[in-house]
Amino acid sequence: MIEMGGELPPELRARITGEPGVEGEPESIDVLTERFRKRLGKVTASRDLTRADPAIAKLLKRDEAIRQQIASSPFYWEKPLFESSYERRRLRILNSLFLAFARVGGGSAYIRDREAREISISGPAGVSITLDSPKKRQARNRRTDRAEAKETLELRAEGGRHHPDIVSNWMDDDAGKLEDKLTEIVIGLAIVSERESRRWQTEMAEWRRKREAEEAEARRKAKETTEREERERIAAQERARRDGLLTAAMNWRSAGLIREYVEARRALQGTQVPEFDDWARWALEEADRMDPLFNIERS
Repeated sequence: MIEMGGELPPELRARITGEPGVEGEPESIDVLTERFRKRLGKVTASRDLTRADPAIAKLLKRDEAIRQQIASSPFYWEKPLFESSYERRRLRILNSLFLAFARVGGGSAYIRDREAREISISGPAGVSITLDSPKKRQARNRRTDRAEAKETLELRAEGGRHHPDIVSNWMDDDAGKLEDKLTEIVIGLAIVSERESRRWQTEMAEWRRKREAEEAEARRKAKETTEREERERIAAQERARRDGLLTAAMNWRSAGLIREYVEARRALQGTQVPEFDDWARWALEEADRMDPLFNIERS
């Protein structure tokens, strides 16, 4: 667990003094770095793998099981992966790093693949690291280049690509081998983790801010839609009432007009036309059905 800030567990609190609390604003990374450096001390390279971190021990145990299979069955197809001096050196460097982090309260690393090429160390933000030969070399002779590549190692923190202002990769060079730089590597990985954690927190805060703004906008639009629909519903009700009123008034007037017409026909024709009574009865019934006041009185 790469963690530059935060509170130490009880077993380390007893022997490491001068650690602050965890409340308040985040401290500057420079302050955390110096405190972490004092807590860490000097990181020395593992001479062998007799004291192996659990992640390393798991790889060694698998290789030993393969050797036993080969001893009992010469035609066994699988071969140990960590027998060459190059691979053993890789494991010793990784083991040194893992043990150093464990010494200051960190946990074991996680190796995701069989060949120990996909490595993660958990912390405030997980840090993925690679430890292998450099991808680009300037040697002219390709055979020499390949031979030198087997002896040259580069350790890279993948999260460092987000922070070009800090050191996030180390390699064998004129300044020394990786084994001579382990203290700075451990501190550098801790810095990458802290920077990644803060970057992630900033991005999450921005994401939450945008999401809250989007949700507020969605609520505002939903409220506007609800209010508009309610206004439209009320307006539709008013139109329907108004249209009903006009229709009722027109029907009332039409019913009265029909009755006047019937009476006018009756005064003109009297009983001279035999079919008049039947027609008049039908016309008045239609007027009654049409007349809203007549229907109200009956109901």
